[in-house]
Parts: sequence; structure tokens; C-alpha cells
Amino acid sequence: MRIPSWRNISVEKYQYINEINANNPDDLDKLLYLITFLTGKSEQQINNISVKVFNRLAIKVKDRFENIKGTYVNYLRGFRFNYNFKRVTLGQYIEVQHFAKMGQIESLHLIAASMSVKGKLSHTQRADKILTLPMLPILYSVGHFLDEFKSFNNNYKGLFGVGEEEGEGEAIEFNERYGWIYSAKKVAEFEGTTLEKAFELPVIQAFNDLAYLKAFSQYEEELNKRHRDAIN
Repeated sequence: MRIPSWRNISVEKYQYINEINANNPDDLDKLLYLITFLTGKSEQQINNISVKVFNRLAIKVKDRFENIKGTYVNYLRGFRFNYNFKRVTLGQYIEVQHFAKMGQIESLHLIAASMSVKGKLSHTQRADKILTLPMLPILYSVGHFLDEFKSFNNNYKGLFGVGEEEGEGEAIEFNERYGWIYSAKKVAEFEGTTLEKAFELPVIQAFNDLAYLKAFSQYEEELNKRHRDAIN
């Protein structure tokens, strides 16, 4: 009876482990469920083991969680992962922003699917396959991508309408305040293209369009204000 290493834990299994940790406030219950799941034994079988064996397994579980170490990857089993925002589309950006609100671990496979390609597989097909991949490289790859995501958002604080001191939540606030469909429609109108094609535009291009439209709108408002002041 042994506790497997993280190399042998899939994304789907890691998400289930995360559920156990989140839904069981009692430490002993949590430990019991984790040992049961990780060893593949029944709860009855775990209840029948000696205290010595249980303590040994408990130490192993604790050690696993204290030593989660990995690194992001560019390729994994036919998947190619992208961290360069020059190659991220507006549609991909919106997907990631939406999935991230669900929780990084809960949406691990969905975010990984949005930031990767594998042949002609759809997003749903990629996400389903990613569930079966080892969790460590996916966990760290998604984490690295979200770090880049945050850095990218910081470059557009003015567009998001928040100050530097507010830190996180820029994209979520922007989405909730203006709506991505509305923003994509404005980009489509500005670019003279369809809404579907607007989602395929590089997110940098789309955000620069939105920044220009916002600045132009503010410029027009200022001109109108001066005109009204002059009349009065």
C-alpha cells in the first residue's frame, strides 16, 4: 500500500483531490478520504489497517503536499502551449478570463485547452484529453500563463479603468462593467469585420482598438463640454 507520486497523478485526479481538501473541514476525515483515494483502497480497508501503517501513509500524504515541485512546459504529448500574448487572440483571452473565475484548479484543463493547440482538436476535445495528462506540468504551465496574463492586464490598466493600487481583478471588473460582447462588437465595427472575426484578432490589436476608441470618446466629450461651456 503506497501513496503515488505527483508524476502519476492526472489533472482529473488532482482536481478530485482538491475537492476533498475543499469540502472536508475535519482534518482526520480529509486525511482518511485522501489516503483512500490515493491508495485506491476502500474506506473499510483503510479502517482495518494498523495505526502504524496509517501513520506512515499520513506522513507520505503530508510529504506529497509539502513537495509539489514542477516547471512549465512548451510541449507535452502532442500539445503545444503558448505563453506569448502576441499570439493570443481576443477569443482566447476572454475564455481564460471566464475560466479563471471558476478557480485555477477547478478550471485547470479548460485554461490549458485555451492556451494550447493539438492538431485540429476543438477546445472541448483538448480539455478532455488534458484531464488525462500528468498534473504537474499542466499545473505549472497554467500558473505561468496566468502570471503572463496578469502582467498583460497591468499594461492596460487605463483601459480597464482601475488604478495601480487596486492590483488584481482588472479583467473581471472590465468584463462585468462593459461586457465582452459589446467590446468585441466595437472592435468589429472599428476593424470593419464580423464579430466572429473580431474574436480571432490578436488580443493586443483588439485592446489597442478599444484604447483608441475610449480615448477618442473622451476627446469628443471634452470638445462637447467646451462647446456647452462656451454657449453658457
